[in-house]
Amino acid sequence: MITSNIISFKEIPLSEMDSATLVSNYGTKLTLLTKKQRVIFDLLSNGMMVKDIAKHLQLAEITVKVVKARVMVILGVKNLQEMAVISKCNSCTYLKQHL
Repeated sequence: MITSNIISFKEIPLSEMDSATLVSNYGTKLTLLTKKQRVIFDLLSNGMMVKDIAKHLQLAEITVKVVKARVMVILGVKNLQEMAVISKCNSCTYLKQHL
């Protein structure tokens, strides 16, 4: 009988990752976002509410919710807190330009 030695690695919580690890894990995923997805990601990760984003960008709330859900799938996050942590690895260019 053959047994395999599987070493289980604990996942490092996003909040405990340093900037270099965040960049290596999520840098390429962030480049997959479209311009609209990136703008909404930046605003969400900085605490803006969906209804405020919709008003600011002159979009329907449902549009913002759909884009938010798609961004979460692309990045592989489960909640907005994880999204905010990921935003640390890349500067929020939209906010610097528009707010």
